[in-house]
Amino acid sequence: MDEMITEPVYANDPDEEMAKKVKCESCGSSVEGFFCVDCHTILPFSKETDYFTMMQVEKRPCIDLNKLKENYLIISEVIHPDKYYNASADVKDLALACSSLLNKAYSTLRDPKERIKYLISIETDKEAPVSNRASAGTMEFFIEASDVCNEADTFIKKGGSGEDKKRELRNRLKEYKKESQGKWNNVLKDIDKIDNEWVAVLSKERKPLLRRLLVLSHELSYLTKLQSMLDEMMIALS
Repeated sequence: MDEMITEPVYANDPDEEMAKKVKCESCGSSVEGFFCVDCHTILPFSKETDYFTMMQVEKRPCIDLNKLKENYLIISEVIHPDKYYNASADVKDLALACSSLLNKAYSTLRDPKERIKYLISIETDKEAPVSNRASAGTMEFFIEASDVCNEADTFIKKGGSGEDKKRELRNRLKEYKKESQGKWNNVLKDIDKIDNEWVAVLSKERKPLLRRLLVLSHELSYLTKLQSMLDEMMIALS
């Protein structure tokens, strides 16, 4: 049965942006972010703020990774726990929490697979379904490559003697790794096409795009798992 994506929840409240802000307890300013620029006080992030807003990048399938990294480094410098070693215990704890959240946001958005899953979750107001299948072509490829990984694993467990067999297995694994990377790149191209459509329609018209993104997220999940298996076996045979 196909996974169902319910109608996304779209906020119509004109005060939505204000809901993402927190009040600085030191000076009373309404601030969206980790830091009050008016009085230089570290702040907790609003629970209404998503990772895209937090990292100051557009909420879309494809993002500017250079800008993401740049913003991450700028914010990290401001809220780094080491800057608050003389502060109170509460402020130190807040700096640690903010730093941890920032790292989580950055790692999520820079990874295409995790970014797509997160985008689906915030657009539908529910966590993206766990990947339990991919396309027929990807599943067939996954099974073929897994068989070679199992063959390599059995060879290693039996002592791994025989340079010719070891070389043969390494070469086969490298070919599957190369092909899996090609499939990964093709999925990213498909996501890029959806991204172009994403910015061309209203948010309430993106439900079909979310369905397509969900399918592609499954492709990325299987390819990620496969690449990890291939890497593990190639290292074991080195």
